Amino acid sequence: MVGAGPGGIVTAKVLLENGFDVTVFDKYQQVGGIWSPEGCYDGLANQAALRLFEFADLPNRLHFAGAADTQRYLEEYAGTFGVLDRVRPGTEVVSIRAVDGPGRSGAAGWVIDSRPVGDKAAEVQRERFDYVVVASGAHHHAHLPELPGRELFGGTVLHSNEVRAGTFAGRRVVVVGGGKSALDLVTRAAREAASATLVQRKVNWMIPERLLLGLVGYKWILFSRFGEALLPRYHDPACVRPIDRIDERVKRALWWLVTRDMLFSTGLHRLPRQLRPTHPLPFHLAHAGVMPRGYVRAVRRGLITPRVSSVEAYTDKGLRLATGEEVAADVIVFATGHRKVFPFLDPSVRVHDSAGRLRLYRGIVPPGADRLGFVGFRQVFNNIMGVELTAHWLTCHFRATLRSTPSEQEMREAVDARLAWQEQVLPGSGGYDFGPYDIHCADELLHDMGLPSRRAGNLLAEYLLPGGVAHRYAGLTRSGPAK
Repeated sequence: MVGAGPGGIVTAKVLLENGFDVTVFDKYQQVGGIWSPEGCYDGLANQAALRLFEFADLPNRLHFAGAADTQRYLEEYAGTFGVLDRVRPGTEVVSIRAVDGPGRSGAAGWVIDSRPVGDKAAEVQRERFDYVVVASGAHHHAHLPELPGRELFGGTVLHSNEVRAGTFAGRRVVVVGGGKSALDLVTRAAREAASATLVQRKVNWMIPERLLLGLVGYKWILFSRFGEALLPRYHDPACVRPIDRIDERVKRALWWLVTRDMLFSTGLHRLPRQLRPTHPLPFHLAHAGVMPRGYVRAVRRGLITPRVSSVEAYTDKGLRLATGEEVAADVIVFATGHRKVFPFLDPSVRVHDSAGRLRLYRGIVPPGADRLGFVGFRQVFNNIMGVELTAHWLTCHFRATLRSTPSEQEMREAVDARLAWQEQVLPGSGGYDFGPYDIHCADELLHDMGLPSRRAGNLLAEYLLPGGVAHRYAGLTRSGPAK
């Protein structure tokens, strides 16, 4: 197992329950991935409301929690289920390759080379494993745009991952990006910095903590089967229910209402038109995060200077925008996302297409590579639930107990069909982000495992109560020794 973030520890737990002998490599000293002190920017906050950020077998009371409380829960989970004893902290995985030829179908196992993190002179330890799970996370390899003129700017340039306490104090800060991290950081800069400027190419939708004019928590709307039924139809026919066939005219009318409620409940209706999303929902809903508290207020009070433009180049003073405007800065933070790459994996194991999209069957296994799986790259809004269900599916895949095992060619055709659908309804998702389709994604994996997808005792609860929550999926698969 590579990675001891949420995906790594829950997969290790499920594998241990099913008789596998598990070793977990992690470069940080504490489990938690991006929630560990080494893995997150200072001030990172959880977007999850109550009962969302939890695994099925360990409830908690986290509600929009900070990184420290979130990491504490993950460490408790790892300790409770015997995963902590299997973790090798401070260990960097250098390479992974198949025993009898990189990526060869029918491989007898995998060889992993590792060493202490940060010590390139250390002796590499080589070990052989029957199976490998990559749970290295989608938010570790920073994406920084290549802009001309970097040598002209004498200030500090950081990716959002690198922001630490005191970075902004008394300085002119420019944050580039339009996602949750960008809004988080510029809102913080509005409190701490001499000035705070946000530069975004387009304004993304943000989800309010409470919908319906601020009266109802977002999970009651966005995490129900009825809420998902308003989305474009899911790509897998086996997961389409009668409610998903709502007439398109009805869907458009309901989305018109949801769009206006989102504008009101987030406070975006109080900002100038150019600072509101230009496309109606559900367009680009997959890229939405929860609106940071204080962002709209800071913009209205003039504490944040927003600019809607792309960035063209560095200057000696800061950045030049496509509009021709120059923005002065002492610190430039690029909250511009991450690359989903695996530098330790033998390049003959093909997991990307020519456009850089992940090509994984069900978002989990690469066609043609035996005994290898990925966890955390079938992302949904409630990714904690998503990675736990992925862990169960992958365990069944390793044990050859799924309902059916498609051929390599059938896997590739399924990936092609899913990517075509994602490009249409989830543009820019990179082949890994399933966005708001929490319950449909769960149904798909349960169907493969031969398990019932109905998780509530009656139809009203099944369709109207939050269904994209982990506690509905407790105790899915437990069996004897691994084959």
